[in-house]
Amino acid sequence: MLSALLLAASLSATEAPSTPAAPSEEHIAAAMALIGASRTEEMFEQMKNPTAPMVQQTVAQFQGCDSAKPVLDEFSKAMAEVKFDEAQIAKVKRDVAIAYTEVFAQPELEEMTAFFSSAVGVKMLDRMPEVMQKMQAAQAQGQETMQQMGTIAQSFGPRLEEAYKACQGGAPAQIQGH
Repeated sequence: MLSALLLAASLSATEAPSTPAAPSEEHIAAAMALIGASRTEEMFEQMKNPTAPMVQQTVAQFQGCDSAKPVLDEFSKAMAEVKFDEAQIAKVKRDVAIAYTEVFAQPELEEMTAFFSSAVGVKMLDRMPEVMQKMQAAQAQGQETMQQMGTIAQSFGPRLEEAYKACQGGAPAQIQGH
């Protein structure tokens, strides 16, 4: 919603869009500190072996199936070769830091870093997996509601389509109830 409002505001602006100034090294350093404090750094560590979770999941599916071992070994070896080198990781990390500088001022980045370095911020990061797990129950309820909405929409679909066609043709719609 907010992004739509910002987009509308930017489209209605009369000034020509300006190119943002390159961030200072201090601004980038503040963003890099936030990356470390917010544990975004872990994402970059995973880039060193990005296929490991997929390989582990695939191998687990074949647990107890010895005949699949040769192809699984070959698959694991081929996937292990897909990695980001240190230079690529450093570039991606800097690109993320620059993205932060385009959205947040240096004092904001420093404040967020202070939060994530605080006892409450660390607790939040530590407990986030638990929160995400609990949110899955809420998502399940949301899915049930969405399915109910879909069922209702489908049951009304033909009748609404008929009403729409009648409106387009200018004739009053004669819609029958269920």
